[in-house]
Parts: sequence; structure tokens; C-alpha cells
Amino acid sequence: MKKISIVIASVFILFTGCKKTLDKEFTNPEIYDKTGNLFSGLFTSTLYQWKFYVQDYGEWWWDIAGTGAMGVSGYTQVSQRYITDRYAWFSLYDDLSGVNGFGSENQLWQNRMKAFYERANAWAVIKDNLANVSGQELDDNIIYYHLVTVVKDYAALLTVDFYNSIPYSEAFRGKDRLFFPKYDDPKEIYLSVLGDLKKISDELPAAYGKMSPAAVSTFKNQDIAFRGDINKWLQYINALRLKYALRISGVDENTAKTHINETLAKNNLPTTDMVWQMPYDLDPRNGGEWVRGLFEGWAGTFIPNIIIKRMNYGTSAYEKGVDDPRLPVIAFPTKHSNFAESIGDYRGVSMNADAQKPIYDGGEKYYTGGPNGNISDHFNQNSKSLYNFANITMNKKFPVYMMSQAEVDLILAEITLKNLGNTGRTADAHIKNAISNSTNFWYNRSDESDFQKSQLILHPAKPAASDVTKYSDFIAAKYNAKTNADDKLEIIMQQKYIHLNIMCPYELWTEVRRTRHPKLEPMTFNGKVMKPFPERLRYPTAEQQNNPDNYAKVKSDDNFTNPIFWVPQNLRNVNPYWSNSNFE
Repeated sequence: MKKISIVIASVFILFTGCKKTLDKEFTNPEIYDKTGNLFSGLFTSTLYQWKFYVQDYGEWWWDIAGTGAMGVSGYTQVSQRYITDRYAWFSLYDDLSGVNGFGSENQLWQNRMKAFYERANAWAVIKDNLANVSGQELDDNIIYYHLVTVVKDYAALLTVDFYNSIPYSEAFRGKDRLFFPKYDDPKEIYLSVLGDLKKISDELPAAYGKMSPAAVSTFKNQDIAFRGDINKWLQYINALRLKYALRISGVDENTAKTHINETLAKNNLPTTDMVWQMPYDLDPRNGGEWVRGLFEGWAGTFIPNIIIKRMNYGTSAYEKGVDDPRLPVIAFPTKHSNFAESIGDYRGVSMNADAQKPIYDGGEKYYTGGPNGNISDHFNQNSKSLYNFANITMNKKFPVYMMSQAEVDLILAEITLKNLGNTGRTADAHIKNAISNSTNFWYNRSDESDFQKSQLILHPAKPAASDVTKYSDFIAAKYNAKTNADDKLEIIMQQKYIHLNIMCPYELWTEVRRTRHPKLEPMTFNGKVMKPFPERLRYPTAEQQNNPDNYAKVKSDDNFTNPIFWVPQNLRNVNPYWSNSNFE
């Protein structure tokens, strides 16, 4: 095969300011892979693509700041503003037409579908060019096709979870002059992806074993996620297979059980958190990553009560063994803290704007300087807890997230609860493992951040194992005290909200739509009680213009209120809200 060298333009557009670092750390498909290897370069480029694993500034800015906290994070109650009637637009919080409330800022729903097709198209290039190689060259490079297929399929299911039916089977076929792809049944897309994951997990070890030593060396350098550790890729694939099989279990239990039990039989799930560092420091003030969206939209990053009240069980001051051990590293302390002894006080924001108004007007406000302001002013003025920007927003080492042990633990807990497979543990044991692993995850974020490192109240020492165990025993007891599966699932999903929080709001939106848990707090604004529940994104308007015949077949679903296919029939009319602003 004639050696091909190309410029993966997106890598350099997105990382122009960090070009020297990238050239030093990782192989660019044109510049430093002297063989001109197309396949390895496209693999690395795909891992770097915005919106797959690396989250981008623009999308997060629109979700939090550009919408006035009326994006996915706000409606999912992952983060929110400190709302009173001074924010008049919340009077229309229940508008799901796309005019005033959810979707009125159209950046997410107009661009997410397009991002999938534009950013995963390397898969088609690899597929087409592999057909032109054979022998050792094929053996050295087919691994990139397998792994880019995994990423492409993951991105496809992200897109299904947003839109339901999307073009899939006929997508990426411009070479065949197929420019107007049909919309596929979303369940069939899920089944196709699950089949891909099974096939790849079976074939990957042998494919890796056929690579030449030089090709293995190149792969280790190009693999920015796992540095060529093929077993970690297998663990990641297995975790994805569990996640997505579980996701369809409410509409196709038999298929879900087949994939779940085949995966569990492999006994090879993640043993470490699957995160990786960018080859440069993140810049929340001027960079292109998601933390800049948090930095500029900080006023929409207060922690809602549905999270805080599931972490802080005693007084508002943190108590070891009583309160969630993750609380001091996830939440920012309020002015009511004991700063002399580095004991934080943590208070969430309510969706009851009417109840918050007299509190706010009475002086319980916050410093308006944001993360860039004086830390002492935050300590002196903040009466509600933001997400701990010392460990998240201003953490220039915050890693790219793919999967974590705690997320897998909670998947296993739900599998056990629903009797979908034999995990070898009880559901409450998985919940306890999740709390322990999540505690490690979030204290690692505190350890890696050097922002205000001398402030021990922001960077506390990791709690003793006995304190973590005491707390996890408490949550396990709460779980076991529930008498029905629905109430037990509420506990599992509360823990998922705590672990993934502001880091993964889209995943949490998917989970609350699928399970109708955790229950949300009603919005009360000027006496009006609202319980809106957006179910999906609208299709980009360009679909009506560019693919009109196929769009016409899904037009009836082009709204924000029709459920995604994986919502079970018995849950489709369930609106997951508490009847009031009281919490268990």
C-alpha cells in the first residue's frame, strides 16, 4: 500500500496553543509518525475528538451560562443557580416547547447530532483504507479499526440517548455516494452496538497478538487512553457492554440478560478508574475544555438539595462518619464553616425559589467574583455551596473521563437488584464498594489540583477507611430498609448523582429519564409549582432541509417530550418529582 500521510486538522485547530506539547508527547499522523501511518494517527485523533471523551468549553458554556441554568444540568438538577424571583425567566421553567424554557437556547440540540457524524468519520476512512492492505501491514493496523469502532459505537449511543432514532446503518457511506441516510430504529442501533462490542472483545486479544514489536511500540505511544494496555481496553469494552445492556433491560430483558451474563462470565471489569490526562494543563480562563464553561458559568454551579441532602445528614457542618466522605472535596464550604479548624459547612440550593427569597433577601447571599476572585471573599460571603471549584473548575490536571470503578459498581448494584445476572455480590455490597471507590476518585482530584493548595478546608486529608466504611454501612442500611425495588433503585441513583455530578450531567440525564430516579424537587416560583421533565432533544433544523424524505419518517418525534425507546412502558407516564421540597 502506498503510504498515506494526512493532517488531522481538527487536532491542530483544537489544540493550536499546545502544539509543541502535543508534538512532544504524542504521535501526530503526519509530523512524527515517520512511516506516514494513517491508521494510528486517526485512532489518536478520534480519542481526542470534542464531545466524545474530551468535553468542550462551548457546549458547557451554553448548557450552564448561555441558558441561564436552563440547560440539561439545570433541568436534571445536577447544578443550578441560587434562584429567587430576581431571575424572572424561571417563571417559564415549565415551557418544553423550545420557546422559553428547555431548548430555547438551541446550541445543544442543533449541534450534537452533527458532531457525531463529523467527529467519528475517521472510522470510515480507516475501514476503507484497511481494504487496501494485507499481510503484516493488516495485522499491525487492524487493532485501530477495532478500537475506533468502539469509540464510534459509544458516540452513536450517546447520540441515540439524545435523539432516539438517528441515521446509523447508512451513515459514513459517502464513498458509496449514500448522502441521505435513513433513520434507524434506535433499539436496532443498540443491538448492533452490543453485537460489535461482543465481537471486538472476542477478537481483540488475537489481533493484538499478531502485531509486530514495532507496531506494538507505535500503538503504546498512540494510545493516549491506556498506553497500549490491551486488557484495559477489554475491561472498558466489558463495562460499556454492561452499561448499555442494562439500559435496554426495561424493553428487552432477554437480550440484556444474555449480554450481561456473557460479560460477567469474563470476570474482567475495570480495576482502576479509566481516566487520562491531557498532554498540557487545562486553562479554565482561556482554554477550550469544559472547565472553562464551568469557570464562566460559575453562578449556575451551585449544588442542588437533591445532591447535598443525600450527602449531609447531620448538621450542616461536616461530621466524619455521619456525612458523606466525599462532601468536602465535591462541595465548596459556606461562610458558616469553622475555618480555623478547617471544618466545612455545606448547604445546597432549593428549587423552591419562593422559600429561598426571604433567606437571600435577609443577607444569605454569595460572593459574585467567581472562581477568579479572592478566596477569602468566598469564605466570608458564600451562604450556599458551589461545586468545589478548587478541585474541579480550577483543577488544571482534571482528567478526561471514560469510566470509573464506582460507576461500574453502581451498574452492578442495579443488575443485582433487578436479578439480571449473578455478580457474585449483593446490591448493598456493590453500593458500599461504589462509595469507597468514588471517595478515592474524588480525593484523587483534590490531590492532583494545586489551586489554593494551602487551604485545607478545600483540600482535606482523605478520611480514614473506618469513617468511609461507617458511612457506607449507613447507606447500605438505608438501601436494605427499603421494602420494594423502586425505592431501592432510588438509593442507587442517588449515589450515581453524587459520584458523577457536574462531571457527567448528560449521563445523569439519561439515567433519570430511563429509571425515573432519583426524584427531583419541584420548581416553585411566585406561587407556581412546576414539574417539567424533558425527555429528549429535538432534531437539528438542518435535517428538514438536507434529508427531508427520511426526516419526515421521524418528524412526529421531533420535540422535547417523547421518551427515548429504552424507557419502559410502565414508566412513560411517571414524572419523577417529589410532591414537595421535603427530602428523605
